[in-house]
Amino acid sequence: MERKLATVLFVDLVDSTSFVSASDPEVVRRRVTQFFDRVSSSIERYGGTVEKFAGDAVMAAFGIPQAHEDDSERAVRAALEILDSVDELELRARIGVEAGEVVTGAGDSTFATGEALNIAARLQQLAEPGQILLGPAAHRLTLGRIEVDDVGPVEVRGRDEPVWAWAATGTAVRAPARVAVTPL
Repeated sequence: MERKLATVLFVDLVDSTSFVSASDPEVVRRRVTQFFDRVSSSIERYGGTVEKFAGDAVMAAFGIPQAHEDDSERAVRAALEILDSVDELELRARIGVEAGEVVTGAGDSTFATGEALNIAARLQQLAEPGQILLGPAAHRLTLGRIEVDDVGPVEVRGRDEPVWAWAATGTAVRAPARVAVTPL
């Protein structure tokens, strides 16, 4: 086993039950497959790994097996892209993102356990359709790079204390780096 800092992203299709019951099964399968393909593509484009599909939800990890110093930012950028691409399919999703210490199997295993998974999953459940909720660690690791609205404390099932959450609204515009020029 190995301990790592990772960022976990949960994305879930909104109102899938009513979509399934109101549509032809072939249409449903085609649209849900497109949903999974687009979500997976966005996650992989930003260096994440799709860990599992469960029903109409996707769990992904950033920082497993390969860590980057900006894994949380990558996860939120992927989440923003996911919302845009899912909207093109005329579907809606809700997303939760949290970072923290996780335990993984040795080698290239992506299976992870840790509190970050639980918080990300709960934030996804609490998010409004079309919303990305960030937990405290993911927010801290993306300060100045991701624009957010402060949601405040939210009650998370399985925890005695509320978790402070932020809604990601976009990427911050970075000012160009100033390079000092010193004559030689």
